[in-house]
Amino acid sequence: MKKLIIIFFSAALGISFLFIGFGSYVSTNHVIKLGNTKITTNEFNEAYDSYKVENEISNLSEDQDLYAKIQFLNEYINELAYEEFLNEKIKISENSKKVILKKSLNNDELFKNLDETILQNSIKEIEKGIHADIFNNSLNAPDLVKGDIFEELLVQKNLDIYEIGIRNYQPSNSHEEEFFENYEIYKIELNNYDLKQYVEEELITSEIINQYFEENSEEFIEPKRYTYEQIISVNGNENDFNLLKENQENQFKLFEAVDEKLILPKVKEKLDILNLNEASPPIQIGEKYFYVKLNEVREQKIKSFDEVKEEINEKLIQNEIDNFDTNNITDQMNKYKNSFIFYSNTFNFLENIPSDYHFINFNDFDNSLIHEKKLIEYSVKNSDIKDLSTEIKSKFLESYDIYKEDIIQSHSEDELIKTGSVQVNYFTDSLTVKGFFLSEDDLENVVTIKQNNLLKVSLPNEVIYLKVNEVSKIDPLNIKQNIVNLIYSAIINQIKNDYEIEVNNQEILNL
Repeated sequence: MKKLIIIFFSAALGISFLFIGFGSYVSTNHVIKLGNTKITTNEFNEAYDSYKVENEISNLSEDQDLYAKIQFLNEYINELAYEEFLNEKIKISENSKKVILKKSLNNDELFKNLDETILQNSIKEIEKGIHADIFNNSLNAPDLVKGDIFEELLVQKNLDIYEIGIRNYQPSNSHEEEFFENYEIYKIELNNYDLKQYVEEELITSEIINQYFEENSEEFIEPKRYTYEQIISVNGNENDFNLLKENQENQFKLFEAVDEKLILPKVKEKLDILNLNEASPPIQIGEKYFYVKLNEVREQKIKSFDEVKEEINEKLIQNEIDNFDTNNITDQMNKYKNSFIFYSNTFNFLENIPSDYHFINFNDFDNSLIHEKKLIEYSVKNSDIKDLSTEIKSKFLESYDIYKEDIIQSHSEDELIKTGSVQVNYFTDSLTVKGFFLSEDDLENVVTIKQNNLLKVSLPNEVIYLKVNEVSKIDPLNIKQNIVNLIYSAIINQIKNDYEIEVNNQEILNL
């Protein structure tokens, strides 16, 4: 089923070549081994937790956590390779480390009183920094970007993405053999349970709603509310509210049905002693004067059961849904179930799935989840051409034949539909369009695209066009920083080639 994953996660896997490209895993005592460095499950979890904290990542869905873990793993492998290399290549005497530690503490007395354990831990902590400083100084990275960048290169292009909307042709050839040789067929079985209806009809009763109302009546207290007019003025000598209201220099506002807790204490104090339609004298708050006129008061009350029973019902339903165990689907739920069977393929998987289910991560292959008060249970299994109806088979082949014909044919802008946009510049080293990473040749063509030109790009399952919409200037400092990053990236990649890297992918995915 590998092709399905590649089609869906092409964007994620583009940055995760490390994640799927390491050697086989042998030991059960560690999840990563790089050279002499071994990382245990606990060490990986601690590092990943620190990464999420540093990047303010929280409340991730399962898919988002997978993506974040892939990104972290690549960065973590780079960091481990860098440290391993520096430890091997740079040797510093213990005495030199102590001298550096002493200088960094800037306190001779403190240094002398360090016990041996703290001393060794401190030396180990600063050793990484010493190695990195020596390595960075040897590169002298700032000198690498001292020169100016040609103005002609400091441009960013905003490109419109177009799909083919009108085709004045039919496929000239059938590619049946090619299609079924290169793409896998899948059968998707899906059960859609109306979870809200099930909970409402089977689990929530009028007695339960009544009991909730009686036990939680404080939730249904309607606070005292005021409707009033307010004027803020720098003048504290005016008593005519209407004149103050007409003065354009004053700030006027009408407050309607405001909770008493949200009103300024000094203002509320006056509202409580005013009669309806009566205006207050000036209320000084800071350097300004407030004038208020009371229009209406609604006293605090407890809402009646009839007023809130629907609200309670919805709350109880949502609570049951939030705590529903998706692994415990009973026969009682079958009458709330709609079952479907879909067939698809790795050429254009989602196009063969109803759009209502595009939110599902079918890479899980076999899973259940709750979405918009529906319980979705699905499985994705390999299938065969023999299982396809004539209609479905024809649909698959028609899509592929049209794609192959689109590659051959030319299209005018009138035949295209704008569907999105993307940004590039002359220093763009990778680009994702509609979930697919462009090849080096396509990327070069995109980066060098001229204004008013339509550029045709053949993605793995669709032909698109790109056109320059806008050109803007780039800050050269950003480009220079990117150049330095690329230099370091190239060095790290070369360093990694010198080490055997083992990763327990499955174990890390399950953490």
